[in-house]
Amino acid sequence: MALVLQNEPDLIQALYRSLTHREGFHTFLEKLTNAIKGCAAQLLVINRQPLRMEHLWYHGLSEEFITWYLENNMIAQDVVTNQAVKQAPGLFQAALPLLPDFQPDEDYSKWENEQDMLDSAWLLVDTTRTHSFVLTIQRTVAQGPYQQAELDALNRLVPHIRQTVQLYRQLETRNQAASSLAAIIDVLPDATFVLDSMATILYSNKAARELIARERCLGIRDERFRFAESDVQSAFFRASAQVVRSSMGKEAYCSETLFLKREGRSPLIFVIRPIESSDLLAGGALVSAYETDNRPLPRAEHIATYFELTPAEAQVCEQLVSGKDVQTISEQLGRSVSTVRSQIKQVFQKTGCSRQGELISRILAALLR
Repeated sequence: MALVLQNEPDLIQALYRSLTHREGFHTFLEKLTNAIKGCAAQLLVINRQPLRMEHLWYHGLSEEFITWYLENNMIAQDVVTNQAVKQAPGLFQAALPLLPDFQPDEDYSKWENEQDMLDSAWLLVDTTRTHSFVLTIQRTVAQGPYQQAELDALNRLVPHIRQTVQLYRQLETRNQAASSLAAIIDVLPDATFVLDSMATILYSNKAARELIARERCLGIRDERFRFAESDVQSAFFRASAQVVRSSMGKEAYCSETLFLKREGRSPLIFVIRPIESSDLLAGGALVSAYETDNRPLPRAEHIATYFELTPAEAQVCEQLVSGKDVQTISEQLGRSVSTVRSQIKQVFQKTGCSRQGELISRILAALLR
């Protein structure tokens, strides 16, 4: 059975709240540390050349330690940092296996011994041409090393962490305040809409307005989505209601995916994710519309690697993401319907998802570029 983090829906909501919270990621790091039974956590912005820390959000560290760490540029002695800046973004890893080949100086070793540090779960969240964004969660000797089941549980958060940090970085790059939902979505390249707790459209970015103007399969009337197909309209109503409820903490975290058919073209992919209750909104949903005619969808080999699936399971996921139903997948892959359903069930168990729409949303958040 997959390990479940304490208050996982609350963790995800706290993560997205970081975009508009005046303290940034600090509250999320506190909740994350407690959920995985760590002692401290940091989200670092690192300049790779020369190697130095440019920004820090943290929990569980004293001001005295942070001052010493910065003044002595101890990041150059950090085993996680030295490994993270050499690789591409991926999943959570344990620091303990790195230690035998790492030789820090006397001051760094002294600090580790004084703090009784044993292990760290670390994630290279994102990279730019010059910077790396690294998240670490430390544990003491008494708390013990990280087990694979715990890393797997943390990995369920990775798509959400990566998306939030990318949003934060885009906002920072454009010098726009993160206190406005309109400012957040205006920097996104995909058509994006913000719904309030009544599923009314509050904001839409330029790409969204252009999409509505040219597509016949959907429109907006009375500040609500209107779809050409009645079954899609009903599906959106059910999905948006459930997602909005989850945004207000009335249900477990829920995301959903809908496919809008377009004659002679690939379907339009509608992904609906919750926006947590905050000072700006009493709950709501973020709706992203992905057009894939000139944008390749995640391939089976990438899905298999990222989510640790078998090639057969990943092939089914690739078909699901492209909008195929189970019967069509069965015919195209030459497998029985029962086999395809069984493989989807296995994927649910490995990813922690419970519905196809949630699974597709998670794959797109992690791998669509």
